[in-house]
Amino acid sequence: MKKIAVIVAMESEYNLVRKALGDRPEINLSLCGIGKVNAAIGATSIIERFHPDAIISTGVAGALDGRLGPLDVIAAERVAYHDVWCGPGTQQGQVQGFPRYFEADKELYAKAIALQASGLQIKGGLQISGDRFITAADLPALRSLYPDALSVDMESGALAQTCYRYGIPFISFRIISDNADEGSYTDFWGQASEKSFTVLESFLNSLT
Repeated sequence: MKKIAVIVAMESEYNLVRKALGDRPEINLSLCGIGKVNAAIGATSIIERFHPDAIISTGVAGALDGRLGPLDVIAAERVAYHDVWCGPGTQQGQVQGFPRYFEADKELYAKAIALQASGLQIKGGLQISGDRFITAADLPALRSLYPDALSVDMESGALAQTCYRYGIPFISFRIISDNADEGSYTDFWGQASEKSFTVLESFLNSLT
């Protein structure tokens, strides 16, 4: 049986995911904290202590694609930073010495996209990540930098880079909480329940 590590950033996410998953000893659910540093530390700790066969970044993300809305699901085919620049001769979003895009594990991605979830849209593509909460004022610049980006969060880039360094299969599999230009983030937490993450349970069932 595969050992799967699931990493979330916030306590509110942790509580919802824990309720959805129940007691599953083959799954290590951990709370890393918000942002890139916390994410990298959390992933490194899990890799060195738990030795997982795969790591999944889950929780919420903000929609950049206008076709997405709250409770839709993102399976990131690849992840990139939106807030990195290492100087002349490098691309914005690329850490020098690393690829600009961190690719999801192909098997994990194929299983995520193949899921059937009643009433939910599961969409695959590019997810971007960086150390700032996104507002409507940020959207034009982000869409210009990554026109095909579906969503944005604050941890998946660092988790993907850490897994890349360790050679651990990785995917970001997240629930859309809001559209940054609609101010719906607070409303999501007022309505969210563990049912929002039942699709994650179905995904994990396909892996273990």
